[in-house]
Amino acid sequence: MTNRYHVSVSDRAIAFLSYVSAGWVGFIYAIIFFFLKRKLSPFLRYNILQAIFIAFAYYVISLVFGLVFSLLSHIPIIQILVSWIQLIFNRPIFFQYSLIQVVVLGLFIYMALVSLGGKYPRIPYISNIIERNNS
Repeated sequence: MTNRYHVSVSDRAIAFLSYVSAGWVGFIYAIIFFFLKRKLSPFLRYNILQAIFIAFAYYVISLVFGLVFSLLSHIPIIQILVSWIQLIFNRPIFFQYSLIQVVVLGLFIYMALVSLGGKYPRIPYISNIIERNNS
């Protein structure tokens, strides 16, 4: 997506806050606009949907991996491998954040700063899904 028009400062701020709050600010803003019968700008709609999608995907993936690791930890031979994998990915490495949390936090910071600049943050597979559903 390209900037077809000037992105307002309020749209940039809402997009930034949407990424910082894992989509909650954008979700509430979209609900308010729905009840006021106003349309969101394409820039804002894209960023809100992307923030919500990534936060939801992170939640679902961590839930599924937690369930799978919990089930696999009861198998005696695989238990050692599962414990080792969990230690690698969940051990605090940077300000008490695990490796996965650092990657997701970095992704949200990147998207927040790019949207604050008035541009569309691109994530290879996810942005294509959002663009198809946004049009």
